[in-house]
Amino acid sequence: MRIGELAKSAGVNVQTLRFYERQGLLPQPARLASGYRAYANRDVERVKFIRSCQGIGFTLKDVREVLEVHRVLASAERAASLKPKAQEKLLAAAERRLVLIDEKIKILTQMKRGMATLVSTLSGRSKPVCPVSGVQVT
Repeated sequence: MRIGELAKSAGVNVQTLRFYERQGLLPQPARLASGYRAYANRDVERVKFIRSCQGIGFTLKDVREVLEVHRVLASAERAASLKPKAQEKLLAAAERRLVLIDEKIKILTQMKRGMATLVSTLSGRSKPVCPVSGVQVT
């Protein structure tokens, strides 16, 4: 598929795809004899994955790290042939990512509680509470 088709399938624009290529997040595609880029279906899934990671707050640097871990783990042969230093590096990256995910979950849980309280208050089911003191406003 061509770049425009990939962009449409993945829900991004062509400039985003070119940027991902420059950043190394999307592999350089093969070129057709006409010079057009030729993408595969796996590229659509990769772009969607990148966008979903960004959607939950990961930076492109974070995404690159996650993609590298996934690339290695997706192949049993690659995972089995990892050198100790590379394995330590991937383990450290995965552990950092796990800590960040836990932190994001905590923040989102707090946000959800606050939003539920706001919805309850605005819909008249409960009396307003001062967010600083915690005292009910009458």
